[in-house]
Amino acid sequence: MDTESTRIAAVAAERFHECGITATGVDALSRAAGVSKRTLYERFGSKDGLVVAAYESLDAPVYARFTAAIEQRVDDPRAQLDAFFAQLEPILGSPDFRGCPFTNAVAELPEPEHPAHAVVRRHKERIRRWLRERAKAAGAADPTALSRQLMLVFAGAQAQALIEGSGRPARDARRLAAELVETAVGARGS
Repeated sequence: MDTESTRIAAVAAERFHECGITATGVDALSRAAGVSKRTLYERFGSKDGLVVAAYESLDAPVYARFTAAIEQRVDDPRAQLDAFFAQLEPILGSPDFRGCPFTNAVAELPEPEHPAHAVVRRHKERIRRWLRERAKAAGAADPTALSRQLMLVFAGAQAQALIEGSGRPARDARRLAAELVETAVGARGS
């Protein structure tokens, strides 16, 4: 994507996350992006094309938000897993937290064949692989199973934090993740 299309996709991603995909019409998107509806259709083909581009534009920054700082400041893979969950409380406890934009997108787009579903699956799988790599390096007996369990804890914490309007589910998720890691890795990783 060129710079202007990337900018428009990022604006659309913000609007979709703030207002919802179905509630955000092309008129509102064109106004928010400062371009004509014709420009949107020329660049993305359809609203569905813009939805896909919007979530593709979120993939790298969201992934980096959850992984980059940890990789820079923490060397131990087991400690990286803990840091992944430790960082959730301020994010999920923020009054601006609206849930996971990727999960929200899938909930709004019930047709499994919608092309945005593939974008969401790739994003979630990318995070799961990051968790799996750390689980394997930490010595988990079954790093794939542990990474799937940790993804459930991660997703559940996001959903519950949205429901409660609180960071408490993030604290609970961190404790649960630590227990799962302890069981999977045991004292070997200490």
